[in-house]
Amino acid sequence: MAEPAASNLIEHKTDRQKEQDNELVLSYTTMRNLIGFSGMLLPLVLMLFTKEANGMFVEPSISDYYYTKNGDILVVLLSVLGVFLITYNGYDWKEKVLTTLAAFCAIGVAFSPTGSVNTDPNSVHTTINFGGHIIHFVFAAVFFISLAIVTLAYFPKTDSPKTIKPDGKKTAKSKRNMVYRICGWTMIVSVVLLLVYFLLLDAGTIKTDFPVVFLLETIAVEAFGISWLTKGETLLPDGEHYMMKAIRTVKKNLKGVNDSPRE
Repeated sequence: MAEPAASNLIEHKTDRQKEQDNELVLSYTTMRNLIGFSGMLLPLVLMLFTKEANGMFVEPSISDYYYTKNGDILVVLLSVLGVFLITYNGYDWKEKVLTTLAAFCAIGVAFSPTGSVNTDPNSVHTTINFGGHIIHFVFAAVFFISLAIVTLAYFPKTDSPKTIKPDGKKTAKSKRNMVYRICGWTMIVSVVLLLVYFLLLDAGTIKTDFPVVFLLETIAVEAFGISWLTKGETLLPDGEHYMMKAIRTVKKNLKGVNDSPRE
């Protein structure tokens, strides 16, 4: 009997099936979560490990931590985030271009620091003043806008059009799509507000000691992190949470070891 042609053995699979059947899916999902956690931890780590830098509870912006004794932490975390984003492929070349652009911008933010007048004497970095912080702001803005586009245009994609369960409740995918929309627009609005703030600041219209930039940057970074953790199904997963599944697998393996016959 003639063997079936190789082309007949190729089965068309949806993206979800590809992930479920791929032995490397854990690494792919983990990459999304690593990107999300890296983003969310950035402002928190800097704030917690650089308490009252220069006599302030927080620096005026996340980037101003470059001039504190923990400035290298900022550079390392942004560089690691950039590497994670470069490694991430997505589902098509357009998404890959956006995440790669965001990756280079993250590294650009790290190595083209904002100007500062509050340099910590313990900092290994010297003050660098860019006119109007334009270079630094462009890198940061493109970083957030690129990731906002990914969040709004690519994360909501699905193989199943169903967003409502038979019992009338929303599916986990429908809830995740709502999170993507909130996070994506939060990033865009934060960038716009930052631009408006800098324009008003340069014009001398407003003067305040409140860390407006740090607050808006943190909101944008946390929105970015939440969107990626949601895509990695750390939040609102389909079915059993991967952590519960891992715990159950460990328990099963331990039980198998304990139940194995002794010599």
